[in-house]
Amino acid sequence: MRRIKGFVVILLALCMVIPFTACKKEEEPETTTQPTTETTTEAVPKNINILTGLPLENEEAIGKRPFAIMVENHPDARPQWGLCTPDIVVEGLVEGGITRMLWIYSDVSAVEKIGPCRSARNNYIEVAEAFDAIYGHFGGSKHAYNLMNSDSSIDHLDYKNGDATYERDRSRGVALEHTAYTTGEWILKGIENKGLRTELNEDYAKPFTFAKSKKTLSGGECKEVTASFSYSYNHTFKYDETDGLYYNYMNSNRMTDSDGNQMAVSNVLIISCNVSYYDSKYAEWNLSSGSGYYISNGTYEEIKWEKGSTHDMFKFTDANGNEIEFNTGKFWIGFVPAGNTTIS
Repeated sequence: MRRIKGFVVILLALCMVIPFTACKKEEEPETTTQPTTETTTEAVPKNINILTGLPLENEEAIGKRPFAIMVENHPDARPQWGLCTPDIVVEGLVEGGITRMLWIYSDVSAVEKIGPCRSARNNYIEVAEAFDAIYGHFGGSKHAYNLMNSDSSIDHLDYKNGDATYERDRSRGVALEHTAYTTGEWILKGIENKGLRTELNEDYAKPFTFAKSKKTLSGGECKEVTASFSYSYNHTFKYDETDGLYYNYMNSNRMTDSDGNQMAVSNVLIISCNVSYYDSKYAEWNLSSGSGYYISNGTYEEIKWEKGSTHDMFKFTDANGNEIEFNTGKFWIGFVPAGNTTIS
């Protein structure tokens, strides 16, 4: 982010930014230019949400680790409870052509209902680790458990093992596996009871570099982008010029939360990766490096990305190796099979 002889000039520079939910319109930060005297020092706000570049309302969340939780995307799990509440929604294949989501929060404390919660997969654990996030899940595959059990530095809440409170909402008349939910209050209590580290590791304090003002991207216009995971799991994000958000359509239908609000984000980040399968079932994303697309402000650009090992952060650059500067706002990040993205 970014003596004068005889009298003293006092200048107060206020930059007010209104945080938003992903289903509502975002407002761009107002900026003021500070006059330069002999020395200029740029004040960097301490209350910035490291996941969105926008201010955190809750002072108690400043400097704390993010929380990431597994949420399913089976038709019987829709509409999800709390779909519009995360700072980042990560989505990718798990098995059988279906996707699951990882919802990541800088401040989960006030979220009233999250779910349906589902089991861990090793790909999502590695994404959570890239943000130094505490990982929430309801059970897991044997490969996910092998990863968590072999690495004691992976902090997680396993609802199946009673690490935190959950309840079941049976009002929809669906199978039991689609009914578990939790709340921000229960999550924080679970973290406290398990004695997990809550202070953010400073090495992870900058997962994204944010632009000082809204950028127009170099690749050209992008009013619509489609990411295809499988025959029945296709997302199309459509740009609305009135609020600068991309609205999510799942298989051509509005993707909404349980209150009927449509999910919308400022940033769509496509991470193109090769997907293989092990045990003839589970999807494995190649998280070493690759290409992709960044879509924002009605425009797009091609990107390069790198990760590597479990605890490595993501690194995003343009074709010339320059670090990507992102527009402030919420993200949808798709780990999309290579070649399955269409921009128009």
